[in-house]
Amino acid sequence: MHATRYLLIGGGLVSSQAAKQLRQLDPGASITLVSEERHPPYDRPPLSKDFLRGETPADKLLYDPEPYFREQNIDLILGVSVERLNQPDKTVSLSDGRQIRFEKALLATGGRPVRLKIPGADLPGVHYLRTIDDSAAIAAEAKAGAKAVVVGAGFIGLELAASLTQRGVQVTVIESQPRIWARFADATLARFVERYCTDRGVTFRTNESVSQIHRHNQAFAVDLKSGTSLACNFVCIGVGIVPNVELVQQAELQVENGVVVNEYLETSHPDIYAGGDVANYPDPLFGKRRRVEHWGHAEYCGQLAAQNMAGARNRYDLLTYVWSDIFDLHLEFAGDETEHDQVLIRGSLDKPPFTLLYLKEHRLRAYFAVNAAAKDFQPLQRLIRGGTDLSGKESQLQDAAVPVKTLLT
Repeated sequence: MHATRYLLIGGGLVSSQAAKQLRQLDPGASITLVSEERHPPYDRPPLSKDFLRGETPADKLLYDPEPYFREQNIDLILGVSVERLNQPDKTVSLSDGRQIRFEKALLATGGRPVRLKIPGADLPGVHYLRTIDDSAAIAAEAKAGAKAVVVGAGFIGLELAASLTQRGVQVTVIESQPRIWARFADATLARFVERYCTDRGVTFRTNESVSQIHRHNQAFAVDLKSGTSLACNFVCIGVGIVPNVELVQQAELQVENGVVVNEYLETSHPDIYAGGDVANYPDPLFGKRRRVEHWGHAEYCGQLAAQNMAGARNRYDLLTYVWSDIFDLHLEFAGDETEHDQVLIRGSLDKPPFTLLYLKEHRLRAYFAVNAAAKDFQPLQRLIRGGTDLSGKESQLQDAAVPVKTLLT
């Protein structure tokens, strides 16, 4: 049986960051990273953007090439999944029959796309985007003049729609909600983004859902519940992800909307940690448990978990953030917009740049910036972190000529 001090389960950003941090903190320790993907850890955000558009080659997506892991004496096991986790004796069984004993483990199993439970949702030519291979398969079908139906108008759906349109594909986006981004953005912002995409050739069908997908030779028909049928050459589905918790459930660790961890990212077993998309963690800034699917959160979790696995006791303290690029719109979001009683617009929605500010009881909870200057982000984050009372400063918040940093005192 192979033995390792640190076992990293999952081949994404969390494990990549953890491996680097562990090697710095514990130079002589044995580190093993197991990933069911055949590629070393790579950057996922470009999969719906520049990689899909053919602007970035696959090798440029890798955080580090395979030789790096050999040079750093990190045992990299690719194309193999962890089938069983035995927490009492701290061992795992791999799909190729091997077993590994560990001292500390990090669960970074991420998530997988939600699959539609309708006839035809798994036909060849119906794509779900999660991996580099998924993106390459979509790119192979994205020929100028082709027609595509994209199901789901979240960040991934709109990034896909924009990239496919830029490749000359005619795109129709299906969204089950009455408007796009109904779950995380106010109607004003949603209307702006939808209009912006429409002006660039994207067609939206909101308040619609798919009932069935048919395929005949190389063509598809996407049936909507309203009775309409849309003809296309391929279909992309992006309606969210579900956390990969099956291994954790089998190991009888605590699970509730992901793997439950404490402020140190420890699971219900003190030598097993979890981070990234799969972790349900206590957010100290907003006083509640959250599970977020953000790049910055994954990067931070890998570093924090590694520090604590190596002996530190550092608490989670990140203000989570996310970004997106849709055509030439650059979107930056930070905070928690789920609880607010006021939305202010800094600038004008008529023309970017502008920033939407979400407040609750006169305190900033989140911001959503569109093509805004990066210099504003740090002071806005300080306002959120500090819980600054902004009563009577509404006009200054909305005036883009007033530097945000002047509101910190």
